Amino acid sequence: MKELNDSLPSATALFSAAARAAHVLVDNPPHLIRDTDAIAVCELFEPSPLAFQLAFPSAPVLAAARASAVIRSWFAQSIIAQTGLDQLVVLGAGLDTSIAAPSGQTWVVDTAAVLAWRAELFGLAAIHDTAHQVPVDLASGDLSAALTDAGLDITRPAVVVALGLSMYLTGAQFQALLKRLAVLAPGSVLVFDALAPEADADEAGRAYAAAVTAQAGGREPWRWRPNGEALSQALAHAGWNADIRAEAEVVSSDFRRANPQLPVMRLVQLIHARTGVAGTLNADESAG
Repeated sequence: MKELNDSLPSATALFSAAARAAHVLVDNPPHLIRDTDAIAVCELFEPSPLAFQLAFPSAPVLAAARASAVIRSWFAQSIIAQTGLDQLVVLGAGLDTSIAAPSGQTWVVDTAAVLAWRAELFGLAAIHDTAHQVPVDLASGDLSAALTDAGLDITRPAVVVALGLSMYLTGAQFQALLKRLAVLAPGSVLVFDALAPEADADEAGRAYAAAVTAQAGGREPWRWRPNGEALSQALAHAGWNADIRAEAEVVSSDFRRANPQLPVMRLVQLIHARTGVAGTLNADESAG
């Protein structure tokens, strides 16, 4: 068993896995995702991070973390399925086992330490992982060169998913990352999430943000919380045409009615963008 302590390469990656794992165990159908591999990863630890979700499923912070984790994963998977593209890149992959290509190849990008930890845990949990590991510093590394060296064909469109990443970079770092990604072939798709600024969040969103900040203890601080206008400008400047939606708006009313314990909060923005495509994305081209 692995000890659950402060020395983990990424505590947020593990607790996100616990939130995804708990969804089918404590929430009501219709379930958005089923991440059984995340359950296996959590069970490697003592105490299991999943235990908190199982013991207190309606606790506001835990329920909010669960809602956000599963909605963003479902949103990304819905768009991946729509594209039909066979190259998938997962940035800031951490321990994510919810994002996968239905066909083709996957590249997972993170720091060398996190990728080594991921490989170790997946091996212990008997998770078959065929993704190509791409160790690179997303704040400053040469991402396109690293992906090309790992076998990605940048002359063909790819889907890039970056969940739980933008808030850990500065605005300038994320803008630079968008520009590095813009070398991908026209028709490539980018899916990511971003935290709204304090002024644009509602009371539930501000309470959740405060709780997460207190829990993280400064180890993995949030650095960038843009509003919708700033996001649109950053994406357009790097050549991406985007549809930006509030997390609270993308899931069905049936799901909300079945799971009143999952809060509706205005904090997370979900972004679906394309490169080399003129005009505005239609609402029906995004998940939800």
